[in-house]
Amino acid sequence: MTTSVSSEPVLGVLLSEREKMLLLLALGMCMFLSSLDGSILATALPTISSDLDGFKLLPWVLTLYMLTSTVVVPIVGKLSDMFGRRPFVISGVVIFLIGSLGAGLAPTMLTLIAARGVQGIGGGFILACVLVVMADMYTPIERAKYVAYILAIITAGTLLGPPVGGFFADGPGWRWCFFINIPIGAIALATIWTTLPNTRQGGRISDIDFLGAAVLTTATVAGLLAAGWAYEAYGWGSAITVGLLVAAGVLLVGFIAIEIRHPNAIIPMELFRNRMYVLTGVIAVLSSAVLFSVPIYLPTFIQTSLGASAQMSGLLIMPQAIALVVMSFIAGRVVERTGRFKQLVVVGCALSGLAAFLLQTMGVGDPLWHVVIYMVIFGMGSGLVTPLINVIVQACVRQEDTGVATSSQMYFRQIAGVIGVALFGVLLTTTYSSSFTENLDEEVQEAMPVAVFEELRDDATLSIDAERIAEVRTTFLQAGGTEALFEEALGAQQEAAATANQRLFFISAIGGLVLVVLALAFTEIPLRGRTPAPKEGEEQPAAASASR
Repeated sequence: MTTSVSSEPVLGVLLSEREKMLLLLALGMCMFLSSLDGSILATALPTISSDLDGFKLLPWVLTLYMLTSTVVVPIVGKLSDMFGRRPFVISGVVIFLIGSLGAGLAPTMLTLIAARGVQGIGGGFILACVLVVMADMYTPIERAKYVAYILAIITAGTLLGPPVGGFFADGPGWRWCFFINIPIGAIALATIWTTLPNTRQGGRISDIDFLGAAVLTTATVAGLLAAGWAYEAYGWGSAITVGLLVAAGVLLVGFIAIEIRHPNAIIPMELFRNRMYVLTGVIAVLSSAVLFSVPIYLPTFIQTSLGASAQMSGLLIMPQAIALVVMSFIAGRVVERTGRFKQLVVVGCALSGLAAFLLQTMGVGDPLWHVVIYMVIFGMGSGLVTPLINVIVQACVRQEDTGVATSSQMYFRQIAGVIGVALFGVLLTTTYSSSFTENLDEEVQEAMPVAVFEELRDDATLSIDAERIAEVRTTFLQAGGTEALFEEALGAQQEAAATANQRLFFISAIGGLVLVVLALAFTEIPLRGRTPAPKEGEEQPAAASASR
């Protein structure tokens, strides 16, 4: 049986328990701001668009943040291994706050988008460093418990974002969606400044893989834009999408060639000779691409096929987040007591796959409480898998490689999530359109104007937009149709939306089964606890050099 290769956490030796708890609190505040920033705009974007008169540019408020935050993660992870964590954590918070101030003061939509890009860079710095700093503070067996705390904070930020954004948009103004970051971030920054030492690793500027960083950045931007634009604008067969995908592929091959030769590669290729690193990476990528698309598209099913409101769909999914947090705490405690993780990950993957399978059995008009139960099961599975994957990948590499190992896995997960959402979106829309055409009675179709048919066929969410559906209804009735026939058309639309979502959930269930098989292939690495303190008269272990 292999053993954990991580050495004694440097910060665990240098910091007192009080300093570690203060630092953990500050890191949690940073992650809270990052997660809050990702969801707070959901309810404020319409107001922002109206105030800045920038509806056509609205997607870029989210897209540029996603691009910049994703691009910097693997680069910062490697650099933090070379030069220490402190400069990058502090720089990340400062950059994030500068972006927040710029976004809050933005006079135009273009200015806001630019500020969001700056925010994304800071957010990427934070994301790349927080879990790595925790790896420097705690041993693997302790880490599972504390990762659960961070996960709970992230979940709180995600859940609070929409209502807080709505409150600011309707009350003091949408600019406070960004200004709120400044006092919280300032407190976190001050705490990090006073508690986090810099564990110098001896890196030199000349050692940085500048070419690899540039090529990876360009490849990432091309790939993410291709996935996003293919789904939202151009389609997968367009020249723009194909060109971007080809460019991303060629650049990726070039990046690998560069990394093989560079002594300080951004993502060292020798990591891929580590069986556990590869397994955890495949599980993280597959779960992000396949399983975690379920909560993204489930509200569409709830509103179109089950007839619930947007607010109700949000409430029905909320128990999943609560279950995730609870199970992550339980998983952390179990790992802390036993030092073992394999069975927990297997059970977590199985629960997530089971939830997806149960969701694909639901049809039009099924009780809403079924969704709550199935999403609780899904959350339980996610709570067992998500925190432990981070702990496992950090435990299976050397302590000096924790930064690049953790950040590269985050990078792969983010890329997989974007691509998964895009591919599932294509599957949803194409399945819906074909199912609607098949379900529509010939008599209804003959009475339906082409424009009405295309409206219903091309948009599964049409029925939940009261204004648009009223216009379509009027057009249908004016063309000689009847109310009864139009209700049949809406029924066909509901059935088609259910069929499309059922297919997505079924694929997710298969993905869960594959994840179980992969998790069974894990080697049970004994997670190491803290080395006992030396007795009086014994020599203290040498700690890394540090400065504040």
